[in-house]
Amino acid sequence: MRLTILGMNGPYPAPGGATSGYFVNAGETNLALDLGSGTLGRLTALTPPEELTALLLTHWHYDHCSDLLPLIFRLAACAEKPLHIYAPVDENCLVRKAMQSSGVAVLHDVHPGDAFTVGDVQVQAYAARHPVPAVMYRLTQGGKTLCYTGDTNTVEGLTDFARGADLLLADGLFTEDTWAEGKPHLSAALAAKVAKEARVGQLVITHLNPAIDPNTLLREARAYRSDAVLAACGDTYSI
Repeated sequence: MRLTILGMNGPYPAPGGATSGYFVNAGETNLALDLGSGTLGRLTALTPPEELTALLLTHWHYDHCSDLLPLIFRLAACAEKPLHIYAPVDENCLVRKAMQSSGVAVLHDVHPGDAFTVGDVQVQAYAARHPVPAVMYRLTQGGKTLCYTGDTNTVEGLTDFARGADLLLADGLFTEDTWAEGKPHLSAALAAKVAKEARVGQLVITHLNPAIDPNTLLREARAYRSDAVLAACGDTYSI
């Protein structure tokens, strides 16, 4: 598998940046994980989006799904078949309603505990802890595993979700001083603790708030995982 960072900010982009979105190539299978603002153009530079095997959304917050709106026009003009979108059910999201009525996509409801296959990739969904219905995805292909937390704070089973993964792409928005149990995201330090306990191969910390100093996040993460890195648009990782 190969992971490319399309966008890694949240809940809004930095200048010249983009919010959450990732491209995964696994043999003949091409997947997008989330598609936040500013990611569609970057995705199109890698593959025609109408040729994606599927799009997997962790949840329907706009910083993870807003580029689905212009994607409707692209699919209507270029797609020969509907795009398969796997996502939790959030009846309140206007983007989800737009996709349902667009006629260019097929929505597959995802619940924690679900397991399914997309192309050559086996997908397992785990419960995330966020203000809206949300899941984490564990992707396996060819004996390699990528785990993506989406947006979550601490949640039962988080270490087991990541255990033994070759790469963990983890929400680490907060510094240790700004994190709290009731907030909607992990800290970079907590993400690194999970990576250490789960013995993952690589740790990439994402969902970076432009208002939070990245050097502090990296320093605090590396207190637990000296090889931790922060996601950056255009970065690629072989898994």
